[in-house]
Amino acid sequence: MNQQAEVVIIGGGVIGCSIAYFLTRQGCHDVLILERENFQGKHSTGRSAGGVRQQFATPVNIRMSRFSIDFFTQFEELTGQDPEYRRYGYLFLATEPAQVDYLRHNMSVQQAEGVPVEFLSRDDIAKLVPQLYVEDVLGGTYCPTDGFVDPYSIMQGFNRKAREQGARIELETEVLDIVVEHGRVTGVVTNRGNIATRAVVNAAGAWAHLVGRKVGVEIPIRPTKRQIVTTERFDELPRELPMLVDLSTGCYMRKEGDGVMLGWADPSEPESFDTTFNPDFIDAIIERALPRVPCLENAAINLRRCWGGLYDISPDHHAIVGPTPNIEGFYICTGFSGHGIMHSPAMGVAMAELILLGESRTLDVTPLSLERFAKGELLHETAVI
Repeated sequence: MNQQAEVVIIGGGVIGCSIAYFLTRQGCHDVLILERENFQGKHSTGRSAGGVRQQFATPVNIRMSRFSIDFFTQFEELTGQDPEYRRYGYLFLATEPAQVDYLRHNMSVQQAEGVPVEFLSRDDIAKLVPQLYVEDVLGGTYCPTDGFVDPYSIMQGFNRKAREQGARIELETEVLDIVVEHGRVTGVVTNRGNIATRAVVNAAGAWAHLVGRKVGVEIPIRPTKRQIVTTERFDELPRELPMLVDLSTGCYMRKEGDGVMLGWADPSEPESFDTTFNPDFIDAIIERALPRVPCLENAAINLRRCWGGLYDISPDHHAIVGPTPNIEGFYICTGFSGHGIMHSPAMGVAMAELILLGESRTLDVTPLSLERFAKGELLHETAVI
């Protein structure tokens, strides 16, 4: 495979596919995606919970969510793929005064950005989701335009349309080295041959820091396993159940098909590329979920639908996006910390504009540059689940 491409994208998950889609949409058709696995979305995209929300703590994340959610409403028209976007909302629950203050502060930031979020009282929450135990709940925030999508459908929609527009993809193709001459990228060395190119996008997710080291760039990414548990068919909770996020435990849940999907970010999970599901996680998640939703005691766990996937966690839980200092033509798009699916449209358009125009005009992503870590300008996203 000795060939050339105007832009080479390392990583065939949802971020890589989105970048390819927007590049080809904007007229750059000579785009090549390199995916080392034999199918796409193996480690993160296909193992995501699929949530999309605007309830973040920082303007840059809120703006990316607003752009992306608007795009999801047009996704089928633009790509031919139904994203299965369900506007069932996100409901954050507070049980301590400090949590109420935290949600109200975030709400003020979100409302200033045009997000239709509102604060709900305990009685409001009980009416919205009668199945919840709310005696200890002091209030919460709810946004009806938040919800969820099908991650695989999003990836496939971007991927198929990008290929229709001229992009190519090579599976089972691992990047061994990136050639830099006189301070600029000139090619990529793979297990299947060499590729001449002027631009390389590092969209390798949890492996992005390893790709960065090939050109001597340290990218502060920490690969970490996150696990999901689902139940068998369970009709005691409505299909339109919002994504519930309990700040007292960190547990979140929503309906998934006829069952219920439950998740929790275990803070003791070590840095690792391991995605093996740990059966002990079932007891841990039930212990946190059952007090809030007592009727779950009647649900049976679907052991065939429990899995682990990877987060690419950055130090401030914000993406790392943009060109690399001192290496012309090497771009980074990683560190989504669990928000890659929901921000994939925003990242696709931003990266395409950075590569083709030299700046991101649709969204200002300069706060997400790699240089922020050296400058001490971290963004501190606290609304992380």
